[in-house]
Amino acid sequence: MKQRTPLILGSLSVLLLLISCKNSSSDMHTQTIPDASYKAALERTDPANYQLPEPESAEQTAMLAGIQELFANYTYENLERNVTQVYAEEVYFRDAFRQFDSPTDMRDYMLHGLEPLAAAEFVFNRVIRSGGEFYLDWTMRLDFKSTPPGTWEESIGMSHIRYNTEGQVIFHQDYWDPTDIVYRRIPIAKQLISYTKGKM
Repeated sequence: MKQRTPLILGSLSVLLLLISCKNSSSDMHTQTIPDASYKAALERTDPANYQLPEPESAEQTAMLAGIQELFANYTYENLERNVTQVYAEEVYFRDAFRQFDSPTDMRDYMLHGLEPLAAAEFVFNRVIRSGGEFYLDWTMRLDFKSTPPGTWEESIGMSHIRYNTEGQVIFHQDYWDPTDIVYRRIPIAKQLISYTKGKM
């Protein structure tokens, strides 16, 4: 165990370097740390400031359909056409890799993410509403070009969503572990993850 410690730390350093190089800024991206941007977005998008549809109403169903249809039909054409319609001009979006405040930048990011994929889709399992907060429980399904056609890989996650009065998304915080699907495709990360899981 002691002999492997330097290898693990060295591998972890390389992994962190690889991940940080994916970001445009020099700061390490975090998905779940409640940093200043997150706290400011929570305050700015407080549901008390907006008029939202009544729970279980047809208006609520229509509002939720926008984001559900956007991700269920996760294609280049659909994303290019509808991201800037579903999301407000001023938005807070943070997933496992990036944070954005512009729907145009979000759209470009999502379109770029399709490049290694033959197909992608999100299956929404359930939607939970608490006051003006919406929590979408989903299963992401990815078919990579590097694997045989139809070799779908799945991962579960959840999104915390807030809307404005016009029914556009103004806050989108993802909770998703990219370890199994994404990071293990980086050779050094795959070795580290496999070793760590094997020792737990």
